[in-house]
Amino acid sequence: MTDDVAGDPIARRDELLELLYWFEGEGFRGAAAFDTIVRFLAQPPDAVQATLDNLLQRGDVTQDPRSGEYRLSEEGRREGARRFADEFAPLLGQGHGECNDPNCGCHADPGGAAECHARGRTEQ
Repeated sequence: MTDDVAGDPIARRDELLELLYWFEGEGFRGAAAFDTIVRFLAQPPDAVQATLDNLLQRGDVTQDPRSGEYRLSEEGRREGARRFADEFAPLLGQGHGECNDPNCGCHADPGGAAECHARGRTEQ
């Protein structure tokens, strides 16, 4: 976590929405308990609680009355998905060993990745 996130309530809110979205996407049951959220965010517990309170008030997050776990509302899910996609877009579209050229053979032929990388080294 950078100091920017630690001191910026909007950055903390974005990070929390991304985390809850990721929890849901991975199917981590029970992960959205307060103690787990604090461990993942590496922020002071009072800052995490203030952010959760803000998200509850905005309607982006709900809290299960029985378990106490936090969940994204429909609006929160949309916001979390958008922020997650923005944050991780550079990592999501490209397979291991593939270049950025969608017409390159390395996307269809795993053996083509070596040729692609060799071309890239000679073009540099």
